[in-house]
Amino acid sequence: MINFRYHVVSLISVFLALAVGIILGAGPLKESIGNQLSGQVSSLRAEKEQLRTDLDDARTSTDRGTTALAALAPTVLDGVLAADQVTIVEVSPDLDDEFKAVSTQLKSAGADVRGRIRLESAWLSESGADARKEGVEAALAAGLPIDTTASEEKQLAQALALSVTMSASATDHQLAAAARTTLKALADAKLVTVERTPTVASTKLLVLAGSADSQPEADGTTAPTDAKALAYAQAREEEVVVALHTSVPGTIVAGPAGESDSLVAAVRHDGDLQVTVSTVSGVATLIGQVSVPLALADQAQGTVGHYGFDDGATQAVPPRPAAVAGSSTDTKKG
Repeated sequence: MINFRYHVVSLISVFLALAVGIILGAGPLKESIGNQLSGQVSSLRAEKEQLRTDLDDARTSTDRGTTALAALAPTVLDGVLAADQVTIVEVSPDLDDEFKAVSTQLKSAGADVRGRIRLESAWLSESGADARKEGVEAALAAGLPIDTTASEEKQLAQALALSVTMSASATDHQLAAAARTTLKALADAKLVTVERTPTVASTKLLVLAGSADSQPEADGTTAPTDAKALAYAQAREEEVVVALHTSVPGTIVAGPAGESDSLVAAVRHDGDLQVTVSTVSGVATLIGQVSVPLALADQAQGTVGHYGFDDGATQAVPPRPAAVAGSSTDTKKG
C-alpha cells in the first residue's frame, strides 16, 4: 500500500508541474519567453552576418596583398641568384605544385633549376637497408671521396651530395663522371627518383619537404607514418641536409607552415642545424616561395635565419642581400 501511494503522489506531482508549465507558458510568461528567444535569434543572425563580412574583408585584404607581392617579386628578386645552378632535393612525395611555384621564383632571381631529385621509401625506411648498401657500394666503386668511417646512412647522404655538386675540375663545372655514375646508381637502386638530371655542379641546394604525416611507399603511393617510422625517416632526412650543407654551404630547407613534426621544425630545434642551415616555412604560399631565393642568397653569404610566421621563425621574410652583383636594379643605381 505504501508503494502504491508513493507512485500515485509522484504521478500527481508530475501532472501538476506540467499543468503549471503549460499555464505559465500560455499566459503571463508567453510574451517574455517569445521575446527573449526572438532577441537571441536576431543577435545570432547579426553576429553571423558580421563574421561573414569580416571574413570577406580579410580575404579581400589577403588577395590584394598577394597581388601586390606578385607584382613586386620580380624586382625584389632581380639578380639575387644570378648564374646560380640550383638542385632541388625533395624528401616528401606529391610536391609538384610547390616545385613549380618555387622554381618560378628561383628563375626570377636569375637561377637555373638544374636538378630535381626525390628521396624514395628505400632511403627513408628501415626496410630499405639492402638498397642503401647497394647505393653506398656503387658510390665507392665510382670513386667518390666518401668518409668510410661514417655510418652507412651518412655515407649514402654524402654520396647524394657529391653526385650533384662534384665538378669535373676547378675550371670545368660539368658534373664529374663519378658523380653522374653515382646518381644513376642511386636511381637504379630505387633510392631516388630523378625527375630532372643535373648536368653541372650545383652552387645552391634546396631541400623541399612536405607534410610529415606520410612517406612515399614502394608503389609510389603514400601512407600514414607511425611515430617510429617517422622518427627514422626524419633522421635520414637530417643526414641529407647535413651532407648537402657540407658540400654546398648555400643549402636551405623549405616546407609547410605550422607542423611541429616537419623537417623544417626539426632543423629549427636541432642545436647544431639551427645555427648553420636556414629554413623557410609556408612554402605553399607566395610569400614563402619568394622567401626561398632570398634565403638561399643570404645563406650563401653566411647569414642563417628561420623565416615564416610560425613557431621557431626568427623573421617573417629574409632581407634582400645588400649587394647583388649583376642585377638590373644595381646597374641602374650605379
